[in-house]
Amino acid sequence: MARREDNQPSVMILLVAVTGGTIAVLVSLVGFDLLVGPEATRPAVLGRVASFMYWTQPFIYIMAGLLAGVGDSRRGPVRAPVIGLFLASLCWLLLRKQELLPSEPDIIAYLLPAGALFALVGAMVAPLIRDHVGRAVAGIVIFGLAAFIWTYLNLGSVSGVVQREVIQRAEGMTMAMQTVPVPNARVALLNPQADTVLYVTQSGNQGHYRMGKVPLGQYALRVWDPAGIAVITSMVEIERTITGGTRWQAVALPTQTQDAGSLFR
Repeated sequence: MARREDNQPSVMILLVAVTGGTIAVLVSLVGFDLLVGPEATRPAVLGRVASFMYWTQPFIYIMAGLLAGVGDSRRGPVRAPVIGLFLASLCWLLLRKQELLPSEPDIIAYLLPAGALFALVGAMVAPLIRDHVGRAVAGIVIFGLAAFIWTYLNLGSVSGVVQREVIQRAEGMTMAMQTVPVPNARVALLNPQADTVLYVTQSGNQGHYRMGKVPLGQYALRVWDPAGIAVITSMVEIERTITGGTRWQAVALPTQTQDAGSLFR
């Protein structure tokens, strides 16, 4: 009877570690979705999710290891790697279900050892800070929240207008010239080194476009003329939205000439 009572706290600790780690994995994936705008292409998403997983998951495994090791210094280091493997496998399965697996084929080779190793580290540290495990877990949560806010605030956006000059001629004479917006133009941000489309959108009825939640840096801004006349490419530096953002990018497409008919009717 006494042995059963001794096992109850151990089982509860195990459940807390598994539940807490599972919630943390789910929250991390939700957090990643909040950092990616609808204009991001699949290459952009896959490139960012790899970095996100490499930096966030180890802290989750350490937290789970701390919870598994508190109050059970003998069995904690044995159970913690199993919990870490479970959480790493869960993360991989969720990424696969959402088609977010990075292009790197060794992501699973990273997640599984990282899950076991970092959870073991947490379980071994837990007895040393026995009375401060709660604070350590709270610190990890606060650090993760602060890192998310910092990452979010360090995203930028680019917006502007696509337009062209339209010349109206009648019998070889220029009758009028005006600047008009160009709707339905494909606008994209590309990696200037790899020439890969990372973010893409389309200009609206007034020629306006916007791409948000873009990591800071230099990109190639490319616009495809819906008339098929030309493709315009220029360099743009994405700056923080909270500090004013990237300057307005007005893109001028090649001039078009329209026949206004006869001068005299």
